[in-house]
Amino acid sequence: MEKQGWVSIWLGNINDENSIEEHVDITYDEDGESVPSQFFIDFRIDMDETDEVTIEKAVYKNSSSDFSVLLDGCSYEEIIIPKIKKNTNLKKSYNTVILIYNNEIRSNGDFDFIATTNYE
Repeated sequence: MEKQGWVSIWLGNINDENSIEEHVDITYDEDGESVPSQFFIDFRIDMDETDEVTIEKAVYKNSSSDFSVLLDGCSYEEIIIPKIKKNTNLKKSYNTVILIYNNEIRSNGDFDFIATTNYE
């Protein structure tokens, strides 16, 4: 669901950056029609309501359970990190982060959905 000013955050563990691209990026068929990625399917994300430029993703060499490390360098980090740290505690370490801006998504899949928060 499109919701301006909000970001949804997932954390996971991926072996390499190519794996995250394959799992998250939208592809196109021979007719030029977009094909949803496995991530979009898993979380029932509507491709028509998600602009690819609103997706940030990163794979780190080392796992961490610290939001400051996992979200370092993301857009609006100075707003998002304090809000997430205040309201959420991680129970395990992750090396992969996916953020989708201007969507409010709550569902299950291979990655752990962490939170949706306002970044404005």
